[in-house]
Amino acid sequence: MTNEVHHAEAVASQRVRILFVHHAHDPGGAVRSLAMLVAGLDKQKLEPIVVIPDRPGSDAVRHLLEVAGAKVVAERHVRPFHGSTVVPCATLREKIYSLVGFPLLALLAAKLVRQIRPDIVHLNSTSVIAAAAGVRMSGMRTPVIAHVREPLLSSPWGRLLAALNRKFVDYFVSIDEAGLRSLEPPIVRGSVIFNFVDAARFRPDEARRAALRRAQGWNEDDIVFLSLARITPANGALELARFIHAHNDRLNARARFAIAGFEPEGGPYQQQVRDAIARSDRCDAIAFTHDAAGLIDAADVIVAPFTVPHSARSVFEGAAMGKPALVTRLSNLLELIREGETGLSYDMDCPQELIDAVNRLCDDRTRESLSDAAFRFGVEEFGAEANVARTVAVYHEMLGAPSEAGAVTGVEGRQ
Repeated sequence: MTNEVHHAEAVASQRVRILFVHHAHDPGGAVRSLAMLVAGLDKQKLEPIVVIPDRPGSDAVRHLLEVAGAKVVAERHVRPFHGSTVVPCATLREKIYSLVGFPLLALLAAKLVRQIRPDIVHLNSTSVIAAAAGVRMSGMRTPVIAHVREPLLSSPWGRLLAALNRKFVDYFVSIDEAGLRSLEPPIVRGSVIFNFVDAARFRPDEARRAALRRAQGWNEDDIVFLSLARITPANGALELARFIHAHNDRLNARARFAIAGFEPEGGPYQQQVRDAIARSDRCDAIAFTHDAAGLIDAADVIVAPFTVPHSARSVFEGAAMGKPALVTRLSNLLELIREGETGLSYDMDCPQELIDAVNRLCDDRTRESLSDAAFRFGVEEFGAEANVARTVAVYHEMLGAPSEAGAVTGVEGRQ
Protein backbone atom coordinates (compact mmCIF):
# COMPACT_ATOMS: atom_id res chain seq x y z
CA MET A 1 0.00 0.00 0.00
CA THR A 2 1.44 3.39 -0.98
CA ASN A 3 1.84 6.26 1.50
CA GLU A 4 -0.70 8.28 -0.51
CA VAL A 5 -3.40 5.56 -0.33
CA HIS A 6 -2.76 5.00 3.37
CA HIS A 7 -3.03 8.76 3.99
CA ALA A 8 -6.31 8.99 2.06
CA GLU A 9 -7.80 6.12 4.05
CA ALA A 10 -6.70 7.71 7.32
CA VAL A 11 -8.22 11.05 6.31
CA ALA A 12 -11.52 9.37 5.45
CA SER A 13 -11.76 7.85 8.95
CA GLN A 14 -11.03 10.93 11.09
CA ARG A 15 -11.24 14.68 11.24
CA VAL A 16 -8.96 16.46 8.81
CA ARG A 17 -6.73 18.92 10.65
CA ILE A 18 -6.05 22.12 8.74
CA LEU A 19 -3.34 24.51 9.87
CA PHE A 20 -3.98 28.00 8.51
CA VAL A 21 -1.22 30.62 8.58
CA HIS A 22 -2.54 34.20 8.57
CA HIS A 23 -0.29 37.15 7.84
CA ALA A 24 -1.80 40.35 9.29
CA HIS A 25 -2.66 41.61 12.77
CA ASP A 26 -5.44 44.00 11.69
CA PRO A 27 -9.02 42.84 10.98
CA GLY A 28 -8.94 43.49 7.22
CA GLY A 29 -10.56 41.72 4.30
CA ALA A 30 -8.23 38.70 4.29
CA VAL A 31 -9.04 37.64 7.83
CA ARG A 32 -12.75 38.29 7.31
CA SER A 33 -12.69 35.94 4.32
CA LEU A 34 -10.76 33.38 6.36
CA ALA A 35 -13.26 33.67 9.21
CA MET A 36 -16.12 32.98 6.79
CA LEU A 37 -14.29 29.93 5.47
CA VAL A 38 -13.65 28.64 9.00
CA ALA A 39 -17.26 29.30 10.03
CA GLY A 40 -18.54 27.33 7.04
CA LEU A 41 -16.42 24.23 7.67
CA ASP A 42 -18.09 21.09 9.01
CA LYS A 43 -16.27 20.90 12.35
CA GLN A 44 -17.20 17.23 12.69
CA LYS A 45 -14.98 16.52 9.69
CA LEU A 46 -12.52 19.41 9.58
CA GLU A 47 -10.54 20.87 12.49
CA PRO A 48 -9.29 24.43 11.82
CA ILE A 49 -6.24 25.79 13.68
CA VAL A 50 -5.03 29.28 12.76
CA VAL A 51 -1.61 30.77 13.46
CA ILE A 52 -1.65 34.57 13.58
CA PRO A 53 1.00 37.23 14.28
CA ASP A 54 1.41 38.02 17.96
CA ARG A 55 1.31 41.81 17.71
CA PRO A 56 -0.37 44.68 19.58
CA GLY A 57 -3.90 44.99 18.22
CA SER A 58 -4.23 41.39 17.07
CA ASP A 59 -7.02 40.71 19.58
CA ALA A 60 -9.67 41.62 16.99
CA VAL A 61 -8.21 39.07 14.55
CA ARG A 62 -8.21 36.40 17.26
CA HIS A 63 -11.80 37.20 18.17
CA LEU A 64 -13.04 36.94 14.58
CA LEU A 65 -11.44 33.55 14.12
CA GLU A 66 -12.43 32.11 17.49
CA VAL A 67 -16.04 33.15 16.99
CA ALA A 68 -15.89 31.34 13.63
CA GLY A 69 -14.82 28.17 15.44
CA ALA A 70 -11.04 28.02 15.05
CA LYS A 71 -8.38 27.33 17.61
CA VAL A 72 -6.04 30.33 17.40
CA VAL A 73 -2.31 30.33 18.13
CA ALA A 74 -0.46 33.69 18.25
CA GLU A 75 3.26 33.62 17.43
CA ARG A 76 5.64 36.57 17.24
CA HIS A 77 7.67 35.12 14.35
CA VAL A 78 4.79 35.18 11.86
CA ARG A 79 6.33 37.73 9.51
CA PRO A 80 5.11 38.33 5.96
CA PHE A 81 7.36 38.52 2.90
CA HIS A 82 5.52 41.14 0.88
CA GLY A 83 5.81 41.79 -2.85
CA SER A 84 2.33 42.36 -4.24
CA THR A 85 0.54 45.24 -5.93
CA VAL A 86 -1.13 46.06 -2.60
CA VAL A 87 1.94 45.81 -0.35
CA PRO A 88 4.95 46.19 -2.66
CA CYS A 89 7.77 46.03 -0.08
CA ALA A 90 9.31 49.08 -1.72
CA THR A 91 11.95 50.26 0.76
CA LEU A 92 15.29 48.71 1.68
CA ARG A 93 14.15 48.48 5.29
CA GLU A 94 11.05 46.52 4.29
CA LYS A 95 13.10 44.13 2.16
CA ILE A 96 15.56 43.50 4.99
CA TYR A 97 12.63 42.84 7.35
CA SER A 98 11.23 40.29 4.89
CA LEU A 99 14.58 38.54 4.40
CA VAL A 100 15.34 38.39 8.11
CA GLY A 101 11.83 37.21 8.89
CA PHE A 102 11.87 34.37 6.35
CA PRO A 103 14.00 31.86 8.33
CA LEU A 104 12.25 32.78 11.58
CA LEU A 105 8.81 31.90 10.17
CA ALA A 106 10.21 28.81 8.43
CA LEU A 107 11.63 27.47 11.70
CA LEU A 108 8.39 28.29 13.52
CA ALA A 109 6.32 26.50 10.88
CA ALA A 110 8.56 23.42 11.00
CA LYS A 111 8.11 23.25 14.77
CA LEU A 112 4.33 23.71 14.59
CA VAL A 113 3.89 21.12 11.85
CA ARG A 114 5.78 18.54 13.92
CA GLN A 115 3.71 19.40 17.01
CA ILE A 116 0.26 19.76 15.44
CA ARG A 117 0.70 17.22 12.63
CA PRO A 118 -1.85 18.84 10.29
CA ASP A 119 -3.20 17.06 7.22
CA ILE A 120 -3.08 20.31 5.21
CA VAL A 121 -1.32 23.66 5.64
CA HIS A 122 -3.27 26.55 4.11
CA LEU A 123 -1.44 29.89 3.80
CA ASN A 124 -3.94 32.75 3.87
CA SER A 125 -1.58 34.79 1.70
CA THR A 126 1.39 34.22 -0.60
CA SER A 127 3.28 36.57 1.75
CA VAL A 128 3.68 33.83 4.39
CA ILE A 129 5.52 31.60 1.94
CA ALA A 130 8.24 30.99 4.55
CA ALA A 131 5.74 28.76 6.37
CA ALA A 132 5.62 26.50 3.31
CA ALA A 133 9.41 26.28 3.37
CA GLY A 134 9.08 25.29 7.02
CA VAL A 135 6.73 22.44 6.10
CA ARG A 136 9.49 21.05 3.86
CA MET A 137 12.03 21.49 6.66
CA SER A 138 9.81 19.54 9.06
CA GLY A 139 10.24 16.35 7.08
CA MET A 140 6.45 15.92 6.95
CA ARG A 141 4.78 15.29 3.59
CA THR A 142 1.97 17.74 4.28
CA PRO A 143 0.38 19.39 1.21
CA VAL A 144 0.50 23.19 1.18
CA ILE A 145 -2.14 25.46 -0.31
CA ALA A 146 -1.57 29.21 -0.73
CA HIS A 147 -4.27 31.85 -1.17
CA VAL A 148 -3.42 34.48 -3.79
CA ARG A 149 -5.17 37.62 -2.57
CA GLU A 150 -3.58 40.14 -4.92
CA PRO A 151 -1.27 39.98 -7.95
CA LEU A 152 2.43 39.64 -7.26
CA LEU A 153 4.67 42.35 -8.67
CA SER A 154 6.42 41.97 -12.02
CA SER A 155 9.56 43.53 -10.50
CA PRO A 156 12.61 41.41 -9.57
CA TRP A 157 11.41 41.40 -5.95
CA GLY A 158 7.94 40.26 -6.95
CA ARG A 159 9.42 37.59 -9.23
CA LEU A 160 11.45 36.32 -6.26
CA LEU A 161 8.27 35.99 -4.20
CA ALA A 162 6.54 34.22 -7.11
CA ALA A 163 9.47 31.80 -7.51
CA LEU A 164 9.44 30.96 -3.80
CA ASN A 165 5.73 30.24 -3.99
CA ARG A 166 6.12 28.01 -7.03
CA LYS A 167 8.93 26.13 -5.26
CA PHE A 168 7.19 25.41 -1.96
CA VAL A 169 3.42 25.48 -2.64
CA ASP A 170 1.49 22.51 -4.01
CA TYR A 171 -1.72 24.28 -5.01
CA PHE A 172 -2.93 27.87 -5.33
CA VAL A 173 -6.40 29.21 -4.60
CA SER A 174 -6.69 32.68 -6.13
CA ILE A 175 -9.46 35.21 -5.67
CA ASP A 176 -9.16 36.13 -9.36
CA GLU A 177 -7.50 35.05 -12.60
CA ALA A 178 -5.15 38.04 -12.53
CA GLY A 179 -3.63 36.85 -9.26
CA LEU A 180 -3.13 33.34 -10.59
CA ARG A 181 -1.46 34.65 -13.76
CA SER A 182 0.92 36.80 -11.72
CA LEU A 183 2.64 33.71 -10.35
CA GLU A 184 4.23 32.90 -13.72
CA PRO A 185 4.81 30.73 -15.60
CA PRO A 186 1.19 31.01 -16.72
CA ILE A 187 0.36 27.36 -16.00
CA VAL A 188 0.40 26.63 -12.27
CA ARG A 189 -1.65 24.15 -10.31
CA GLY A 190 -4.50 26.17 -8.93
CA SER A 191 -8.02 27.48 -9.35
CA VAL A 192 -10.02 30.66 -8.88
CA ILE A 193 -12.47 30.83 -6.01
CA PHE A 194 -13.81 34.35 -5.59
CA ASN A 195 -13.79 36.06 -2.21
CA PHE A 196 -16.59 35.29 0.22
CA VAL A 197 -19.66 37.36 1.14
CA ASP A 198 -21.72 36.62 4.22
CA ALA A 199 -25.27 36.82 2.83
CA ALA A 200 -26.74 37.00 6.34
CA ARG A 201 -24.79 40.20 7.00
CA PHE A 202 -24.96 41.78 3.57
CA ARG A 203 -28.68 42.02 2.98
CA PRO A 204 -30.82 45.09 2.27
CA ASP A 205 -32.68 46.74 5.14
CA GLU A 206 -34.96 49.61 4.13
CA ALA A 207 -35.20 51.10 7.63
CA ARG A 208 -31.42 51.08 8.06
CA ARG A 209 -30.93 52.54 4.59
CA ALA A 210 -33.33 55.42 5.26
CA ALA A 211 -31.78 56.18 8.66
CA LEU A 212 -28.22 56.22 7.33
CA ARG A 213 -29.13 58.40 4.37
CA ARG A 214 -30.78 60.90 6.71
CA ALA A 215 -27.73 60.86 8.97
CA GLN A 216 -25.47 61.64 5.99
CA GLY A 217 -27.78 64.37 4.71
CA TRP A 218 -28.57 62.53 1.47
CA ASN A 219 -31.92 63.23 -0.16
CA GLU A 220 -34.26 60.57 -1.51
CA ASP A 221 -33.52 61.69 -5.07
CA ASP A 222 -29.74 61.56 -4.66
CA ILE A 223 -27.96 58.76 -6.48
CA VAL A 224 -25.08 58.02 -4.12
CA PHE A 225 -21.84 56.67 -5.61
CA LEU A 226 -19.84 55.12 -2.77
CA SER A 227 -16.07 54.53 -2.81
CA LEU A 228 -15.40 52.26 0.17
CA ALA A 229 -11.75 51.31 0.59
CA ARG A 230 -8.73 52.41 2.55
CA ILE A 231 -7.64 55.91 1.57
CA THR A 232 -4.38 55.04 -0.17
CA PRO A 233 -2.93 56.01 -3.56
CA ALA A 234 -3.62 52.50 -4.91
CA ASN A 235 -7.34 52.95 -4.36
CA GLY A 236 -7.69 56.16 -6.36
CA ALA A 237 -9.63 58.35 -3.92
CA LEU A 238 -7.68 61.47 -4.87
CA GLU A 239 -8.25 60.97 -8.60
CA LEU A 240 -11.98 60.49 -8.00
CA ALA A 241 -12.31 63.58 -5.80
CA ARG A 242 -10.44 65.74 -8.31
CA PHE A 243 -12.57 64.39 -11.15
CA ILE A 244 -15.80 65.33 -9.35
CA HIS A 245 -14.63 68.91 -8.86
CA ALA A 246 -13.26 69.29 -12.39
CA HIS A 247 -16.39 67.98 -14.13
CA ASN A 248 -19.12 69.06 -11.75
CA ASP A 249 -21.19 70.83 -14.42
CA ARG A 250 -21.18 67.80 -16.75
CA LEU A 251 -22.46 65.30 -14.18
CA ASN A 252 -26.12 64.51 -13.63
CA ALA A 253 -27.53 66.79 -10.94
CA ARG A 254 -28.71 63.77 -8.90
CA ALA A 255 -25.21 62.24 -8.64
CA ARG A 256 -23.65 62.46 -5.19
CA PHE A 257 -20.33 60.93 -4.15
CA ALA A 258 -19.18 59.52 -0.84
CA ILE A 259 -15.53 58.59 -0.25
CA ALA A 260 -15.27 56.43 2.86
CA GLY A 261 -12.32 55.00 4.75
CA PHE A 262 -10.65 57.99 6.46
CA GLU A 263 -8.70 57.17 9.61
CA PRO A 264 -7.81 59.55 12.49
CA GLU A 265 -4.06 59.45 11.80
CA GLY A 266 -4.29 59.38 8.04
CA GLY A 267 -1.20 61.30 7.07
CA PRO A 268 -0.54 63.67 4.13
CA TYR A 269 -2.31 61.64 1.44
CA GLN A 270 -5.56 61.50 3.34
CA GLN A 271 -5.37 65.25 3.89
CA GLN A 272 -4.91 65.77 0.15
CA VAL A 273 -8.06 63.74 -0.47
CA ARG A 274 -10.00 65.69 2.18
CA ASP A 275 -8.93 68.98 0.60
CA ALA A 276 -10.06 67.77 -2.85
CA ILE A 277 -13.42 66.62 -1.46
CA ALA A 278 -13.95 69.99 0.23
CA ARG A 279 -13.87 71.71 -3.16
CA SER A 280 -17.11 70.02 -4.21
CA ASP A 281 -20.56 70.45 -2.69
CA ARG A 282 -21.63 67.00 -3.94
CA CYS A 283 -18.85 64.97 -2.36
CA ASP A 284 -18.61 63.72 1.25
CA ALA A 285 -15.71 62.39 3.31
CA ILE A 286 -16.70 59.52 5.61
CA ALA A 287 -14.62 57.98 8.37
CA PHE A 288 -13.52 54.36 8.34
CA THR A 289 -16.38 52.18 9.55
CA HIS A 290 -16.80 48.55 10.54
CA ASP A 291 -20.43 48.77 9.37
CA ALA A 292 -19.62 48.25 5.70
CA ALA A 293 -23.00 46.57 5.12
CA GLY A 294 -24.92 49.56 6.40
CA LEU A 295 -22.97 52.07 4.33
CA ILE A 296 -23.28 49.95 1.18
CA ASP A 297 -27.01 49.60 1.83
CA ALA A 298 -27.36 53.38 2.03
CA ALA A 299 -25.60 53.89 -1.32
CA ASP A 300 -26.89 53.25 -4.84
CA VAL A 301 -23.71 52.46 -6.79
CA ILE A 302 -20.31 51.17 -5.65
CA VAL A 303 -17.27 52.89 -7.18
CA ALA A 304 -13.81 51.33 -7.30
CA PRO A 305 -11.53 54.00 -8.83
CA PHE A 306 -8.40 51.93 -8.23
CA THR A 307 -5.12 52.92 -9.88
CA VAL A 308 -3.29 49.63 -9.14
CA PRO A 309 -4.61 46.15 -9.96
CA HIS A 310 -6.16 44.37 -6.96
CA SER A 311 -9.56 43.17 -5.86
CA ALA A 312 -12.28 45.40 -4.39
CA ARG A 313 -14.24 43.88 -1.53
CA SER A 314 -16.87 46.61 -1.70
CA VAL A 315 -17.75 45.58 -5.28
CA PHE A 316 -18.70 42.00 -4.48
CA GLU A 317 -20.21 42.90 -1.12
CA GLY A 318 -22.25 45.49 -2.98
CA ALA A 319 -23.29 42.91 -5.58
CA ALA A 320 -24.65 40.72 -2.76
CA MET A 321 -26.89 43.66 -1.82
CA GLY A 322 -27.92 44.39 -5.39
CA LYS A 323 -25.64 47.38 -5.95
CA PRO A 324 -24.18 47.84 -9.44
CA ALA A 325 -20.53 48.83 -9.65
CA LEU A 326 -18.49 51.40 -11.53
CA VAL A 327 -14.84 50.34 -11.76
CA THR A 328 -11.62 51.32 -13.45
CA ARG A 329 -10.70 49.06 -16.34
CA LEU A 330 -8.19 46.91 -14.47
CA SER A 331 -8.07 43.14 -14.86
CA ASN A 332 -8.97 42.26 -11.26
CA LEU A 333 -11.92 44.64 -11.17
CA LEU A 334 -13.27 43.51 -14.53
CA GLU A 335 -13.57 39.99 -13.09
CA LEU A 336 -15.91 41.34 -10.39
CA ILE A 337 -18.53 42.64 -12.83
CA ARG A 338 -20.25 41.60 -16.02
CA GLU A 339 -19.78 44.62 -18.25
CA GLY A 340 -23.06 46.35 -19.02
CA GLU A 341 -24.99 43.75 -17.02
CA THR A 342 -23.94 44.11 -13.36
CA GLY A 343 -21.76 47.19 -13.69
CA LEU A 344 -19.76 49.50 -15.92
CA SER A 345 -16.06 50.19 -16.35
CA TYR A 346 -14.04 53.19 -17.49
CA ASP A 347 -10.52 54.08 -18.54
CA MET A 348 -8.97 56.20 -15.79
CA ASP A 349 -7.25 58.32 -18.45
CA CYS A 350 -10.53 59.13 -20.20
CA PRO A 351 -12.74 61.48 -18.12
CA GLN A 352 -15.52 61.38 -20.71
CA GLU A 353 -15.98 57.65 -20.14
CA LEU A 354 -16.46 58.24 -16.43
CA ILE A 355 -18.85 61.14 -17.04
CA ASP A 356 -20.95 59.00 -19.40
CA ALA A 357 -20.98 56.07 -16.96
CA VAL A 358 -22.05 58.22 -14.00
CA ASN A 359 -24.83 59.82 -16.00
CA ARG A 360 -26.00 56.47 -17.32
CA LEU A 361 -26.19 55.06 -13.80
CA CYS A 362 -28.31 58.02 -12.72
CA ASP A 363 -31.06 56.70 -15.00
CA ASP A 364 -33.39 54.76 -12.70
CA ARG A 365 -34.38 52.04 -15.16
CA THR A 366 -30.78 51.35 -16.17
CA ARG A 367 -29.59 51.24 -12.58
CA GLU A 368 -32.44 48.97 -11.45
CA SER A 369 -31.72 46.53 -14.27
CA LEU A 370 -28.03 46.36 -13.31
CA SER A 371 -29.01 46.06 -9.66
CA ASP A 372 -31.12 42.94 -10.25
CA ALA A 373 -28.35 41.29 -12.27
CA ALA A 374 -25.71 42.26 -9.69
CA PHE A 375 -27.69 40.52 -6.95
CA ARG A 376 -27.92 37.30 -8.93
CA PHE A 377 -24.22 37.49 -9.81
CA GLY A 378 -23.32 38.08 -6.17
CA VAL A 379 -25.17 34.99 -5.01
CA GLU A 380 -23.72 32.76 -7.74
CA GLU A 381 -20.08 33.81 -7.57
CA PHE A 382 -19.40 35.25 -4.11
CA GLY A 383 -21.78 33.45 -1.75
CA ALA A 384 -19.92 32.04 1.26
CA GLU A 385 -21.70 28.68 1.26
CA ALA A 386 -20.84 27.89 -2.37
CA ASN A 387 -17.25 29.08 -2.04
CA VAL A 388 -16.65 27.16 1.19
CA ALA A 389 -17.77 24.02 -0.68
CA ARG A 390 -15.38 24.83 -3.54
CA THR A 391 -12.51 25.28 -1.09
CA VAL A 392 -13.27 22.04 0.76
CA ALA A 393 -13.27 20.26 -2.60
CA VAL A 394 -9.69 21.48 -3.04
CA TYR A 395 -8.76 20.01 0.36
CA HIS A 396 -10.19 16.63 -0.61
CA GLU A 397 -8.41 16.74 -3.95
CA MET A 398 -5.10 17.46 -2.25
CA LEU A 399 -5.61 14.59 0.19
CA GLY A 400 -6.71 12.14 -2.48
CA ALA A 401 -10.00 11.62 -0.64
CA PRO A 402 -13.52 11.65 -2.14
CA SER A 403 -15.34 14.98 -1.85
CA GLU A 404 -19.02 15.52 -1.21
CA ALA A 405 -18.77 18.66 -3.34
CA GLY A 406 -17.19 16.77 -6.23
CA ALA A 407 -13.64 16.70 -7.46
CA VAL A 408 -11.76 19.88 -8.26
CA THR A 409 -11.77 20.77 -11.92
CA GLY A 410 -10.13 23.47 -13.97
CA VAL A 411 -6.88 23.42 -12.05
CA GLU A 412 -5.39 26.03 -14.35
CA GLY A 413 -8.14 28.59 -13.90
CA ARG A 414 -11.70 29.12 -12.70
CA GLN A 415 -13.36 26.14 -11.07
